[in-house]
Amino acid sequence: MTCFGSFSLAKWRLYTGRPDLTPTLVFETSAPVDVTLTEMAYHRVEKHAIGPVDVEPERTADGWLRYVIDYPSGLDAQVVAFTIVAGDQTVTIRNVSYGVDSADLPAPRDVRINIVTTTFRKERQVTGNIETLRSQLLEVAQWHDHFRLTVVDNGRTLPDSVNDETAGITVIPNGNVGGAGGFAAGMLHAMDAGWATHVLMMDDDVTVCPESFKRTVRLLTYASDEYAEAIIAGAMMSNANYELQQEDLGVIQPERYLQPLKPRLLMDREYDITINEEIMPSRNMVGVYSAWWYSCVPMTKIRANGLPIPLFYRRDDVEYGTRLQEHGTMRFMTLNGICVWHDTFDLRWNQAVEVYLSNRNLLIQQAFTPDPLNDINATVSYLQSLFDNEKHRFGYVAMELLCDAIDDYLRGPEYYEHPVGERLFMGEAAKAERLRPLSELEGAPDHVNMRVVEDAANDRNVPFEPPVEAPVAAVGAAAPVSLPRRAVRKLRRVALRLAGRPIAPTVAPVPAPVSEPLDDALGIIPIDGLCTPWRVMHRKRRILAVNPAGTMGVIRERDDARAAELTARFDALIAKLRADGADGGVAARYRAARSAMTTPEFWRAYLAEALKESL
Repeated sequence: MTCFGSFSLAKWRLYTGRPDLTPTLVFETSAPVDVTLTEMAYHRVEKHAIGPVDVEPERTADGWLRYVIDYPSGLDAQVVAFTIVAGDQTVTIRNVSYGVDSADLPAPRDVRINIVTTTFRKERQVTGNIETLRSQLLEVAQWHDHFRLTVVDNGRTLPDSVNDETAGITVIPNGNVGGAGGFAAGMLHAMDAGWATHVLMMDDDVTVCPESFKRTVRLLTYASDEYAEAIIAGAMMSNANYELQQEDLGVIQPERYLQPLKPRLLMDREYDITINEEIMPSRNMVGVYSAWWYSCVPMTKIRANGLPIPLFYRRDDVEYGTRLQEHGTMRFMTLNGICVWHDTFDLRWNQAVEVYLSNRNLLIQQAFTPDPLNDINATVSYLQSLFDNEKHRFGYVAMELLCDAIDDYLRGPEYYEHPVGERLFMGEAAKAERLRPLSELEGAPDHVNMRVVEDAANDRNVPFEPPVEAPVAAVGAAAPVSLPRRAVRKLRRVALRLAGRPIAPTVAPVPAPVSEPLDDALGIIPIDGLCTPWRVMHRKRRILAVNPAGTMGVIRERDDARAAELTARFDALIAKLRADGADGGVAARYRAARSAMTTPEFWRAYLAEALKESL
């Protein structure tokens, strides 16, 4: 009963449209064994032994025992599995699989997948994936006709020897146009070749398992008419904790947060394996998207909806997922065992990416392809909360990056008709804070336990209320009623939800410069801005912002003059955003430009210009 070893019965029934489908377990052993079939049902939250199996095995040509065991009909479970008990002698198991009688399935579909991965100077990781896919898929007769691999080399550092037309491997030298441009180049290549029925976008810095691609083919081959043009979303597992599933599908929240549809799951636990196959988006759910670490999209959708917008990096997949749902609900398929392993987000904190790129692209994405759950007021509230948060934390560099993000959005779509993404990003990266080992920072400890810091620094974990001067009541007036701040926030959110309005994240009001003496003791907070450490920051002159590993950090000092200067700039930019509602405004120009900026013709010229500039 494992993530890869079990059979996702409920999902296969849903995706094939065959509610009575039952699988057959097939495996080979070197000696006799006893077998018990098992099932796991989420609604019962239990593992149940179906019963022992009394099946005589067949003999293979090389003398192994081959067991073919049918599961009983009428099973009502998310996943089914099996238990094998050996006798006195050592037993080796090989070739375990689940099969279904072809008469129980829809007519098979022709499935040909062009895997597209975009890389920038990550030769070791991408060449390892190429060799894995070559040896276990592309050069295997059973799978060769289903796959081709296109590697878009944005750094132009891969050797010519990687190209292998016989195996179906193509390397495309490219200018550094980021992930969006790289995937656009891969999609364009697939469209021109005319071979593929699907394009599978995949990150370069992932660890892959060939079984995931095999399951993807089988899902698409036997999908029902309802799911024939669904997107397959592979899960992101953690490189730091191999059994941890971080996300398979994402959801755009009205507050503009991107959030996994499911909680984090440990896929070595039977309960989590089962609930992973139970939680799915409803058939009419909007705001769902499949991130491009592993996302298989039908060519029909690409031809009908165009190529990505030139965002360089971040939110290109979110915009594309939103665009695909403009003309109707999009279907998604997920399945245990379809996944890649990736570094966790909290260990990859990059200020230029998370503050500048993410927020600039949020605005551009929303202008190109408006999210039906959001409007400019919600976006402005979100940006305001981020700015105020950084202001509290002496995050003056982040405040400047956020202002730059809005400024660069306001340049309009005409500016992004040319490959400016790398130059803009490198300029912001040069401004970003430089983390240094804690041992090199004056007054800092050699190591910080971030679990302790995050628990202690986050006001949400402590029932803390800042002192508030009570108003002077008139003679004979009733005493004022004071509600705890948390209760006020909860009532506010309930009122907004009942009114159907988006709920922007809230932070404490930014305090005025203090007139009393400042505390020179070094405060310690997380660097990623995901907590509210106002108690720690109170009256501090200096704070240490530490990375999630607790090994690197930067010291920030209070600077009220710079805060005031950046606040004035931010307020002016926010005023421009709020005023940009008329026809001909920036947002309207982005929207009007989308159809032209997602065509093959646009991308051919864009990619040619980027490559010429990089040579």
